[in-house]
Amino acid sequence: MTEAPSILQEIEARLNRVIGLDVHSLGSSLIALAVRTRMKKRGIVPLADYAALLGESGAEWQELVEEIVVPETWFFRDRQPFLALADWALQEWLPANPYDALRILSSPCSTGEEPYSIAMALLDAGLAPERFSVEAIDISDVALKKARRGVYNRNSFRGQVHDYRDKYFTKTPEGWKIDESVKTQVRFRQINVFDPGFARKESLFDVIFCRNMMIYFDDPSRSRLMEQLGQMLSPEGRLFLGHAEGGIARGFGFEPLPLSLAFAFRKTRVSPAEPQAAKSPRKPFPAVPAKPLRPIRIAPAATPPTPRAKAKPPGKEPATVELSPVTLDAFLAQARQLADTGCLDAARAQCEAALKTHGPSANAYCLLGVLCDAAGKPAEAEGFYRKTVYLEPDHYEALSHLALLADQNGNSQAARQLQQRAKRSQSKSAYAS
Repeated sequence: MTEAPSILQEIEARLNRVIGLDVHSLGSSLIALAVRTRMKKRGIVPLADYAALLGESGAEWQELVEEIVVPETWFFRDRQPFLALADWALQEWLPANPYDALRILSSPCSTGEEPYSIAMALLDAGLAPERFSVEAIDISDVALKKARRGVYNRNSFRGQVHDYRDKYFTKTPEGWKIDESVKTQVRFRQINVFDPGFARKESLFDVIFCRNMMIYFDDPSRSRLMEQLGQMLSPEGRLFLGHAEGGIARGFGFEPLPLSLAFAFRKTRVSPAEPQAAKSPRKPFPAVPAKPLRPIRIAPAATPPTPRAKAKPPGKEPATVELSPVTLDAFLAQARQLADTGCLDAARAQCEAALKTHGPSANAYCLLGVLCDAAGKPAEAEGFYRKTVYLEPDHYEALSHLALLADQNGNSQAARQLQQRAKRSQSKSAYAS
């Protein structure tokens, strides 16, 4: 009876080596269930025989990975990164690179919602199709097949505002089909980012989206991935991470940009000895775009309308902002708007005003935690995250942040427990949708 646990541990260790998975982030019981499911489908009874098959068959190994990897994504998941990308591309990158095409990497791309959101954001902002391309990679062949097909159900359209769906999708009996104008901007490929030499085979990217991936990795795997990303990102490029991953980048030569809720980073240094991939030859473009750029029009999050904040003087952040929101959602929407413009102190004041007016709120405390995290105050951020889960024990974002903070503080056991709670919360949310 002692043989089976040891064999499962060997499978778990291989999952860690090959795809970077911290098994404890999902739980050993989930891995065991995936193994039993594959054994039943293959008609194999002894675990040792299945382990031998995994060692011999790359196809069966991929099937096990597919069983474990559960895609969880939707269009414009967290809008701030897409808004920040479109604004940077138009205001900074395009004027500085009149003859280049913007190269963007989405990893992991899952079933395609993120890379397609990137393409829609840039097209909607007025960037010509020939001025950018999106490389979308994932380890899951099943997810990539759905991404290439480009047909989605309602679970991919969360929230209340779907202006982009009306513009870029067509309703069919199978679901919502994405327009070819968006599909042609994205190239999908099946790749394991931990394959030896992966980064060296890739050209430099101007933008990398790698969100909500490292929360499932252990420290060595995070280090491997961050080294890969550093090699693949151009010196002036932008790296977008998930909300719970912002603290990781600071230890690998990245600094946060003043776009707090976008969790965007740039390189602080480039080592001369660091191997850099060569840029692919790029087709020259006219110095002046063929048509005027249109303003960005990504639909805002579904919150009640609120009065506009008075414009802040150049170079100064207002200590207070004259606002008169009524509902809690309006307070928090205004706080996010302030944070997006870099006014962290004003955003915090707005959250505190919301708490004073409406009483304890899990979302207000969580936003305060994010603001403290962005300001480099992890201890204060942790206090707000704990208040969040006290009020709402299944708050996914707060649990994810607490897991990462625990891991960074060396408390691996607490980190694993919090990761498992966050995963259960995420599953409940997806089911409810």
